[in-house]
This record gives sequence, C-alpha cells and structure tokens, in this order.
Amino acid sequence: MRKAPHSVYNEFMRVVMVSKALVVGAYQRKAEELARLGVELTVLIPPAWGDRRGRQSAERLHTEGYSLRVIPLRFNGNFHLHYYPTLARELVALRPDVLHMDEEPYNLSTWLALRAAGQAGARATFFTWQNLYRRYPQPFAAMEQANYTRSPIAIAGNQEAAKVLRRKGYTGEIAVIPQFGVDPDVFAPAHDKWINQQDGLRIGYAGGLVHEKGVDLLLRACATLTPRAHVLLAGD
Repeated sequence: MRKAPHSVYNEFMRVVMVSKALVVGAYQRKAEELARLGVELTVLIPPAWGDRRGRQSAERLHTEGYSLRVIPLRFNGNFHLHYYPTLARELVALRPDVLHMDEEPYNLSTWLALRAAGQAGARATFFTWQNLYRRYPQPFAAMEQANYTRSPIAIAGNQEAAKVLRRKGYTGEIAVIPQFGVDPDVFAPAHDKWINQQDGLRIGYAGGLVHEKGVDLLLRACATLTPRAHVLLAGD
C-alpha cells in the first residue's frame, strides 16, 4: 500500500463513500489511500455490522486525510434489505460530486442510495464481487437494472465479476479494482514452527468458516495431494 491505487475519481472532487466493510479499522487504509489522490472524501459507516459470522462494531484506526462518520443502519445483518435511513439527508448536506456505494447493485441499500444521489445531483458508482451469473426475483431484479442505468461507471472486484455485469446488461464503463489490498507492514510472515516446516506444501486460509467459502473443497483437494500438504485455517 505504498502507492496510491488506481481510482475512478478525479482530483478536487467531493466524494462520499458508504461502506459497511469499513467498520473494520484495517480496511480504513483504503480510504486514506483514496484521500491521498486529492479528493475531498467523506466515508459513512454504520455503528456495527453483524451477520452469522459475528458482529463487528465500528472502529477508528486509519482516519488521516478524510472524514469518517457513523450513520444509522436499518435491518442490520440482512444483506439484501439493510439500508441507511438518513443517507438522503446526508447527501443533500454534503453535496458530493460522486457517491461511491460499496454494495452490490441488486441490494435495497444501493437502489435507495443511487436514487438519492441522483436527487442530490451526484453521479454514482457501485461495487460488485458477484462472479456467478444469477437472476434475482422481484423487486431485486428491477432494482438491479435501475442501478445499472444510474451508474455511468461500475467497480468490479475481478474480471469474472465484470463479465457477469456485461452479461446482465450493464453498458457503462467498468473499472476492475480489488476490494482491499494487504499492508505488508502489518501482515508479514510469522516465524513459528508451522511456517518453517520444510516438508510438503504449506497452504493457508484466512476468512469466514461458512459453507459458501468452500473450505470443505480445499480440504478434500488437499487430501488427494502427494506428498501431503500442511493446511492452516484461521477464521470464525
């Protein structure tokens, strides 16, 4: 994270970023790097985010160069139905040039936010990790298509997600930018017996221990390796 990342922003813009992910203090380095590009950045986060993997309260660890504020959240933990009831008023007060909604385009919070951005005279963008082609029931399918028309540019986490956007009818520009990087000053190889083993392949996993992450597939694959692999799982 030494170098400022590629951005869809221009210098001197007023940008509002809404992100439940940035309740995690380590992730706030991303906002600091965006602010270094010269934009006037305000990041709005909920007081906490909780789902079946646990609950994370808002932290303030990396706040240099931008404004980090907490705003109310409704239906906390509901991925598709959560929303920010005061966001429209926030946008009127902040008068941003750009709203960066750090959410998938088929969620209610994105639809409400992009509608409010248009009413406030701001251009909007959303973020997607969705790399599987899926059709959603109404009203989510209609909200998704409406968000496509409201966003002249979208941010995809990888090339596969960008391909899904095109397949589903998005015609705007797409910037492929991974969600978060790794700070090598914080995350460096440890020097313990597990890391220093010399026999066999060493594989690590860090993330949620939930079915959709495919940890069971990793273990099944590793069980077929010859010579045997050493696997370390870290998560909750």
